[in-house]
Amino acid sequence: MQKRKQLGVFAAVLILVLVATQLQFLGCAGTQPKELTPEQKQAIADSLANVHKRRLALLWSLGYEPYKQADYQKAKGYFRQVANLDTTGVYGRILYQLLGDTYLRLNQPDSAEWVYLIGIGRLPDNPYFAKALGYIYRAGGRTEDAIEMYEKLVTLEPDSSGHFVNLGELYVSAEETDRAIESYQTAVQLDPSNNRAQEVLSTLLSQTGDIDRVIETQENLVASEPGNMKYKLDLAQSYHRAGLFEQAIGQLTVVFENNPDDIVAAELLGDSYQQVEQFQDAVNIYTQILKSRPDDKKNMCNLAMSNTSLGRFMTAMRQVQQVIRQDRNYGLAYLTRGMIYETSADRCVEKNDSKVTFDDKLVYKLAYDEFTRAKQDLEWKNDAERRLRYLETLIPTREDLFMHKDQTTPRGECYEWIR
Repeated sequence: MQKRKQLGVFAAVLILVLVATQLQFLGCAGTQPKELTPEQKQAIADSLANVHKRRLALLWSLGYEPYKQADYQKAKGYFRQVANLDTTGVYGRILYQLLGDTYLRLNQPDSAEWVYLIGIGRLPDNPYFAKALGYIYRAGGRTEDAIEMYEKLVTLEPDSSGHFVNLGELYVSAEETDRAIESYQTAVQLDPSNNRAQEVLSTLLSQTGDIDRVIETQENLVASEPGNMKYKLDLAQSYHRAGLFEQAIGQLTVVFENNPDDIVAAELLGDSYQQVEQFQDAVNIYTQILKSRPDDKKNMCNLAMSNTSLGRFMTAMRQVQQVIRQDRNYGLAYLTRGMIYETSADRCVEKNDSKVTFDDKLVYKLAYDEFTRAKQDLEWKNDAERRLRYLETLIPTREDLFMHKDQTTPRGECYEWIR
């Protein structure tokens, strides 16, 4: 109430100044008015400016007090008056900042946007308004407008990793993957400890198929947090995908030692051992998996394949038979059984200077029949059909069968394990 009275007093003072000036310099009616000196003109201007300043200060105070008390509706009116009267920008950024914030707190984002646009127009080099508008546009789903603001923001504050992260997120929303990758790469360069940005960058790079760049990013993550098992597993998966099995084993061994129940790491480690022909190590891994997961059909088949690679055909056959008893429709079991026969025949042919005998053809036919069963399972159909095409020229022909009417099983020493 006191401040409203003060506002009225200032208005009255202004009127008195004008009247006094007229009386002093115009004189009585009919008298020729005197020309004002430059000093007099300046004095009048200074008086008016001081009155204007005091009025702005009073209006600002009348707005700022309720703003501090969270009475935003009341503050809004006074801040609006200051905005209309402050033609010289005395209050500058703080005025548009608080008025915009007042509108946001009153849930009036359109009005806040209007205020911030004025602010960015008057103070284009001030990053606050680009941040505020970027926030409003993101919240409103206006992706393109938000991108424009953050593109401006990264030029105003090029050392802010967070701005580049936000811009990268917006590019992802706009399905501009290449630009998103550039933004996240800059964010990571500015803040190598920002592991979340590294993770997103790795995911984006994986979508491009550039496995080398993915690996580089993931290696940086592992280097930043050597004890993070997730980062190690992600890197191992990329190594495995790139055919770098020895490097994959290095990471997976640590993961598996820290968490033996991590089935993803265990299976990947077992397969990596197989890929580098460390079959006994693979057997050990799969055996350990099956201790805690005895009904795991897939890893029982993996164990059988590792034993097959070691020439333990009878052991492998017992293991795959166990899976078939468990699930007679499981295609991988038949595929594995076929590969046991095929591997056995391949080794026997190799021992015989690559000469394929009728015994070998009979065993290839056993494999062929297993692959035929395996393709009934749609999950393994493509693998089975690929192997069937390979064996078509190795199974007995009609002529072979005619020439060996009395033989239906292999007789050679190499196939004693089958009889």
